Amino acid sequence: MSLPSTRLGLGAVEPLLVDDNGQSLEIITAILMGFGINKATKCGSAAEARDLLSSRIFDVVIIDCEMPGEDGFSLAQHIRSNPQSANFTVPILMMSAVTPKSKIEAARDNGANFTIAKPVSPTTLLERMLWLAQSNRMFISDPGYTGPDRRFHTAPLQDGVSERRDADLALTAKPERALSQNEIDGLFT
Repeated sequence: MSLPSTRLGLGAVEPLLVDDNGQSLEIITAILMGFGINKATKCGSAAEARDLLSSRIFDVVIIDCEMPGEDGFSLAQHIRSNPQSANFTVPILMMSAVTPKSKIEAARDNGANFTIAKPVSPTTLLERMLWLAQSNRMFISDPGYTGPDRRFHTAPLQDGVSERRDADLALTAKPERALSQNEIDGLFT
């Protein structure tokens, strides 16, 4: 993703930063201030973040994966576990100094939108935040998974692989059962 050439107005963005390392919190805060974001709230633990998440609304939550006590994966899962919470669908960026595939998958499977490798690059952080702001990924809430739609690829299925959403697709094939997005949008204009 290329960065925009125009000036961005990110001053109203209110992120929650969660990391047990105070120096890391200061670095991320400084990067965000460089983007014009001056309302960052910092937490040193998942427990502190839980308290804030129950009483305030945030635009994005940036969480370190590795923290003593409750880790970032558990906090992400907690955020996604309460559909009545105002922060239920908040974008979640996970950070990790160690990024094996298993950790990235764990972050994704617990509802994170992205994982960012530490040390965090300002360019990478800005790209991910812009991607989140422009994203139209659906939010999935299902007994097996809650979070942003994990499917990025829309390529056709390989031969011999069956579509897992056959029942959903069958509903949309019946005009009386499903409206197109344009038809739905037309009801609100």
